[in-house]
Amino acid sequence: MKPKVIEGRIVLRHWDRTSGLTETPQVFSSLDELYAHCLSATDPHLVDRIVIQGEDENGELRLLTFVFQSITVSSEK
Repeated sequence: MKPKVIEGRIVLRHWDRTSGLTETPQVFSSLDELYAHCLSATDPHLVDRIVIQGEDENGELRLLTFVFQSITVSSEK
């Protein structure tokens, strides 16, 4: 059996002093959709992680997670 992707999800995060941390998942089914989601993410919604769910060559469920760290750089002193 050939490994295959079942679903992909990009998780955007947003921090607000009032409501705290909010995560918004967006499902994608192709690299083009993933690319479009990443390009359309704007401050204050930042890409936190990308999770790809699939099956290995034995049909076992596998998760591949890419985690990102980001910082805000301010020109104010």
